[in-house]
Amino acid sequence: MSLSEGDKDTCREIARAIVSEVLLIHIQTCPHGRSLMKFTCVAIGIAIGSGIASGGLVLAVFKFLTP
Repeated sequence: MSLSEGDKDTCREIARAIVSEVLLIHIQTCPHGRSLMKFTCVAIGIAIGSGIASGGLVLAVFKFLTP
């Protein structure tokens, strides 16, 4: 006995609902994703901070060296 197209559509809808719910729960509770997000934020902050600091340092040295 094979499934009709209506049965297949019903199965797809049920599977989508289950997967969506599981993904939402996983995103909220996954410790790996949380630690990765913290690392990414810290890395971006370091990159931006070092860029700002080096730019200010270059301007200070340039101002000191120009008459």
